Amino acid sequence: MKNQVIAKRYSRALFNLAVEGNAIEQFGTELDGFNQLLKALPDFENMLRNPLYPEAVKKSLYQKVSAQMGLSPLVGSFLNLLVEKKRIQHLPEITDYYHRLIDEHSNISRAKVKAAVKLDAAEIDKIAAALEKRIGKKIVVEFEQDSSLLGGVVARIGDFVLDGSVKRQLLNFKESLKRGAVG
Repeated sequence: MKNQVIAKRYSRALFNLAVEGNAIEQFGTELDGFNQLLKALPDFENMLRNPLYPEAVKKSLYQKVSAQMGLSPLVGSFLNLLVEKKRIQHLPEITDYYHRLIDEHSNISRAKVKAAVKLDAAEIDKIAAALEKRIGKKIVVEFEQDSSLLGGVVARIGDFVLDGSVKRQLLNFKESLKRGAVG
C-alpha cells in the first residue's frame, strides 16, 4: 500500500510538470528508458539503492549515466531526487502509474481481452469498437489466448468485466432454469 502511495505521489508530480511543459510522452519515454537501463544493469541499480555507497559516488555515476542517456533536465532532476530520497526502487511502480495518468489524460482505457482461440486483428478491432461504444473512451486491447475458456470472449477494463464466455452463458442459463424463468 505504501508503495502505491509513493508511486502515485511522485508520478503525479512529474505528470503535472510534464503537462505544464507539454512533454507528457517524452517524459514517459525517458522513464521507460531509465527503467529498462536499471533492469539491464542490476549492479547499477544496486549501487543506487545501496546505502553503503557514498552519496557523492552515487550522484557522480548517476549524472554520467543520465547525461549519456540524454535525459531532459526535469526528468534527470526527478530521477536524481528519487536517488537522493532513497525511492529509486519504486521507479517501476512510478512509471506504471505515470503511464496510467497519460492514458487518463488522453481518454484511453486498456482492455485485457481473453478468448479460447487466437483472434485476428479484424476481430480484435471489432471488440475494441464495441467496448469503445460501451465505455465512451478509446480502447487499447491487450489480447491473451486462454485455453481454459470453452469459447467466447472475456474483456476486463479496470474493475469492469464483460464476460461473454460460453461458461458464463451456461451458468446464466442454469440460474434461469433454477428460477423457472425459461420455458
